[in-house]
Amino acid sequence: MKLLRVVLIFAVLSFALAGLFYYLTDNVIVSSWSAKMAEIGTIAIIIFIIMMILYVIARATVKGATKGASALRKKKPSDPEGPTS
Repeated sequence: MKLLRVVLIFAVLSFALAGLFYYLTDNVIVSSWSAKMAEIGTIAIIIFIIMMILYVIARATVKGATKGASALRKKKPSDPEGPTS
């Protein structure tokens, strides 16, 4: 469920950024309404893919670091060598 929430947040953020980028370059090229929507959609998809790749890399890094740290914490102290009398 958490992954679905992250994907939806990334999708909304991608479309918001694509809309912002379109607004910043609005007067550069005059085009039809469908071309404008296609441009926003294409940029949103590219931004979404980049954000998902970065998210997966970050999750894998954190999971690997957490797993390594927990393995170090769970390690038992070694017994002293030789007989203990």
